[in-house]
Amino acid sequence: MLRVLMLLLLILLACTTQAGSIRLNTDIFPPYQVREGDRLTGSSVKALACIFDAMQVEYEIRVLPWERAIQEVADGKAEGFFSATRMNRASSFATLSAPLALEKWYWFSNSASRPPSLGLGSSLRVAGIRGSNEVEWLQQHGYRVDPLVSGTGQLLQLLQRDRVDAFLADQQTLRIEMTRQPTVLRPRFAHFQQYTTLGVYFSNHYIGRHPDFLERFNNHVFGCLPEFGVLRADERQRLHRLHDTLFDRWRHEPALIAAVAEQNQRNQTLSIQQIEQLDQQWRQEQTLSTDQRPLTNHILNTPLAQWLRARQTEHDGVISEIIVTDQQGLNVAISDPTTDYWQGDETKFADPFFSDQPYMSTLNYDQSTRRFQVHVSTSIHDPQGGAVIGVLIIGLDIEKALRMEDLEPHNIKAETP
Repeated sequence: MLRVLMLLLLILLACTTQAGSIRLNTDIFPPYQVREGDRLTGSSVKALACIFDAMQVEYEIRVLPWERAIQEVADGKAEGFFSATRMNRASSFATLSAPLALEKWYWFSNSASRPPSLGLGSSLRVAGIRGSNEVEWLQQHGYRVDPLVSGTGQLLQLLQRDRVDAFLADQQTLRIEMTRQPTVLRPRFAHFQQYTTLGVYFSNHYIGRHPDFLERFNNHVFGCLPEFGVLRADERQRLHRLHDTLFDRWRHEPALIAAVAEQNQRNQTLSIQQIEQLDQQWRQEQTLSTDQRPLTNHILNTPLAQWLRARQTEHDGVISEIIVTDQQGLNVAISDPTTDYWQGDETKFADPFFSDQPYMSTLNYDQSTRRFQVHVSTSIHDPQGGAVIGVLIIGLDIEKALRMEDLEPHNIKAETP
């Protein structure tokens, strides 16, 4: 019995050691990793403290030069590095977690002209911070980045002296730096490039030894983060203008109105219990193979659903999904499978249906696609009496939508930093 107890104790100690300590590397990148005297803090550091506390996992963070921080994970000397955007060179030895931070990347320059989308063949003079996430992205997309400097202040000086044409930076990080610099160094223009998420790259070797670790880590992320940055008023206005210009007329299509009216007639006697049963059936079908989804397949393959997919394809990734509902919030047609069959308990249906006013959601992150989106919802009317009979919900990929420059006869003006 004593030998059995000793064996169990050794196994317990081994398991505790395995899950007990994880070594992470980072570098100082405010506001995500900040050094305050001898103390390391910042938004990503605080998020990790919350996550690992919830997981009951001990961890250690070391501050190293960024390139060394990455290389040590590749060499097996550490289990992860942060805060990092997706990078090609890390994919062979590490896996990126759910995001700990959201950055808005802008081109900063003294020219009103937006830099080209790709750097191949471009004569644009671009500077960057050595080893930064932005330089990683620029080089992956064909830009020649020269010179490489050690800090944001140097980028501002190079731009002011006309040594470079532009540099790419996170809006929040740059604004923090500009408070420390003379106003003469502030760039004249900012051109939105993309939203970028930052997470932890965990080594594949560590994940292989702890198969459930990454899923557990990701499940705790969103409970430990403050709300991601919201859209500014001018960004929301721009998205409303895009929607009104390109998509608003769809809700007046006769075939769409007819499909909604027909379903309203068919479902007018449904009770709330029957609606919940249909919604439960829908959710269960999402876990089954395609040939075992009668309700989902019906909604996905109507003539209206095919029309929605054709409209989605025409806009080259700007639209993430399209949903048409009836007066109870049940799906009439969809461009892609949805989590729910019943949208009636969600604000994106209720607000436009009962107020008859357009609705725009907050910024949402889709973990499956790793993209940010907003939903714009508008009411569908009976052309005879004018009553609201349903809702058209369009998901917009935020990065692609905000980069569009064809919403007006002349390009949208570059904003000032």
